[in-house]
Amino acid sequence: MDDGTGSQTGDGGGAQRELMALRASLHEACQAHDDWPARVAAAVYSALDFAVADPDRALRLLARDGEGHGDNRAFRQTVECLNRLLEKTVPVEGPPGGVSGSVQGIALIVSDHLRAERIDGLAGIGPALVQFALQPYLGYGEAKRWASREP
Repeated sequence: MDDGTGSQTGDGGGAQRELMALRASLHEACQAHDDWPARVAAAVYSALDFAVADPDRALRLLARDGEGHGDNRAFRQTVECLNRLLEKTVPVEGPPGGVSGSVQGIALIVSDHLRAERIDGLAGIGPALVQFALQPYLGYGEAKRWASREP
């Protein structure tokens, strides 16, 4: 089945609907801001809100082999979809693998929190994840400044 992003899935559309719900949430959050760093921050906080609101659904999107929740295909499709969304958001050239590396790193951190059932800890890591996402493009000081803003 085509998921609208060029990927194929054979799960009857359940995971695809979840992925599209996440993508729509992030897209809406990004559209509320003019500055691209604010859009990236909004996307990070929106992803965390999505995970907190329904941890099981989020974990299915971030499942990796051997976790009993799916396979790497779901994780790869989620990361690829979010990469495409953020690549459109970040207008500056960053380091090789910048957006992709940031998205995958954030996805792994969120997945680990979900697997360890540390759902309440997700809200607290928002600023660190925003800084992680922005630092390759803005440098430490400017990324920290954006990360310290209220979501």
